[in-house]
Amino acid sequence: MTTGKDKSKVMSLRLPDKTYRRLHAYGVSKGLSDSAAARELIAAGLASDGLALYSTELGTYLRGVMQPLLEQLDRTLGERNAEQEDRIARVVHRATRASIVAAIAAVEIEKGTFDGLDGVSASDIYAAYDKQARLMQSGMSLAEARERLADGKS
Repeated sequence: MTTGKDKSKVMSLRLPDKTYRRLHAYGVSKGLSDSAAARELIAAGLASDGLALYSTELGTYLRGVMQPLLEQLDRTLGERNAEQEDRIARVVHRATRASIVAAIAAVEIEKGTFDGLDGVSASDIYAAYDKQARLMQSGMSLAEARERLADGKS
């Protein structure tokens, strides 16, 4: 007989991605955190296991009914995730294309503004800026990128 709150143990749990997605989907459907969903499913699994000792046919039936439903839920969540990834990719693609168009337009304006660039191709100007941008994207400052390129390094 225990008085007050029952003792509990803290443990970590490593789950494959597919199992985690199913656990998370269960928690979302029940309004539970991942850890609360895991506790509930473990308790239900142990109860089901105990029930299976007395009624194998009932346990088999329940697993037969629930497994396809869980698999369908997993497929539906996978399809929704794929749709979201496609939407995000389309938005990012549009933004990337717009920034490239703006960069090309800036190079053309620069060529028209500075007489010294008259004999330089827009492709060469764009390539020079692209190299600087690549180095800055890797963590260098603009000054460091320009210095590195001026030294003949890329």
